[in-house]
Amino acid sequence: MKVTVFNGSPRGRNSNTHRIVEPLLEGAREAGAETEEVFLVERDIEHCRGCFGCWGKTPGKCVINDEMPELMDLFLESDYVGLGTPIYSMYMTGLLKSFTERLLPLATPHIRKNADGTFYHDGRIKRFPRVFCVANCGFPGEHNFDLLKAMIVQMSPVLEVYRNCGEVLSDPSAADIPAISEFYDALRQAGKEMVTGGRVSEETARRIHAELMSDEDYMASANQHWDEEMRDAEPQG
Repeated sequence: MKVTVFNGSPRGRNSNTHRIVEPLLEGAREAGAETEEVFLVERDIEHCRGCFGCWGKTPGKCVINDEMPELMDLFLESDYVGLGTPIYSMYMTGLLKSFTERLLPLATPHIRKNADGTFYHDGRIKRFPRVFCVANCGFPGEHNFDLLKAMIVQMSPVLEVYRNCGEVLSDPSAADIPAISEFYDALRQAGKEMVTGGRVSEETARRIHAELMSDEDYMASANQHWDEEMRDAEPQG
């Protein structure tokens, strides 16, 4: 079994997204899966040109010559694919958005209608990997993920991780905070459950989304941090 995460954070290997993905994939490996995390910031992926060449001129194949065909193959070879992103401007990053747009060759131009009144394009292939989402945000609260959730739900995800107060994960002492240690343990358990049973239990999902710290404490800590950053950046007379 293969589990692959496409990490769309511009911070790459130093991102909070990676800090969340790492224990999840560790749990998947403990359950016997092969895992890989792809840092999109390190790959050559152009924006979709909207030319629809992959539907007409070269059906099923993008006309752009970059690293996307290699990543497309990896996507299709995987049993589970994770989309990892911080929340930028209330949605996924431009890096991950470009990646998902470049998956268009996997669809045909034919439009179909779901029973609930929504619409979709026919798939070009028979087998798609199951999808999960790993997202984090520098704000407290839950509303920051609303736009991303609206997109992810259409993929019938096996797991959704929406981690608010995400910047606390980059604190050097984060691993010593009991709530964060419990969060990482829950992610490892989710990786195991996904691989062994094809689903994540409600209890594990609850543990993943448990509060790391109060909104008030997080805001006070974040504001103090940035006050210090701005003060240190002021020109010295």
